[in-house]
Amino acid sequence: MRVCLIPLRTKVREPAANVQLFIERLEQTTAQKPELICLPECTFTGYLYSQADLEQFAEPVPGLTTKEMARLARCHNVAICFGMLESAEEGVYNTAVLIDRSGAIVGSHRKIIEKPPFIKGNRVASIDTEFGKLGMLICADLFDEEVIGQLDPDLRLLMVPMSRCFDGLSPDPRRWEQEERETYLQAVSRAGFSTVIVNALDAGSPDGSFGGAMVVCADGTLAAESPHGTDEVLIYDFK
Repeated sequence: MRVCLIPLRTKVREPAANVQLFIERLEQTTAQKPELICLPECTFTGYLYSQADLEQFAEPVPGLTTKEMARLARCHNVAICFGMLESAEEGVYNTAVLIDRSGAIVGSHRKIIEKPPFIKGNRVASIDTEFGKLGMLICADLFDEEVIGQLDPDLRLLMVPMSRCFDGLSPDPRRWEQEERETYLQAVSRAGFSTVIVNALDAGSPDGSFGGAMVVCADGTLAAESPHGTDEVLIYDFK
């Protein structure tokens, strides 16, 4: 399974521009024939949390964004995992969606460790795919023992979209290398699954999400990483 992680450079509140950027990045990776592409949390809107923003940018699942991702999945013969703001009758969820290569929505995860005005998800599902069982968590879910305790023990791969930043200077390579990276590795070790993590990169924001992506082995060993503070694509082959 060839996985492509794209820490998309997100323009906050500009979903059309972000989708177009993803299309361009996707076309650039086609020659390398990825089978699964993973994108960050709240990929096409940025991580928004004011009530006004949620009312403007949240969409149902299925909806316009999932329809466009389905079209791209079919066109490029690739499965796509991405984060979005999901509108539902009871409120708005911070959600990750998995679309298979035929364009079908095969799974979703609603973030559990989340604050108002979001509605919290309440379960962790495993998804049967052509690649084996896949799991999804979103950002802070990875660091919660009760959440990771719900993961299916037979998962082949755990996907974790993020939109994570530092207080103050962000990105901060020194802090990443000396403190933050190890936190992620320890969290994956506790979960016990091969894990891919991909973080948004907020364009034009001095304290926004800090980009980068990583592949971590089930024992917490770093297998591959794209540079902190960049939107550099990371491609990794799982045997």
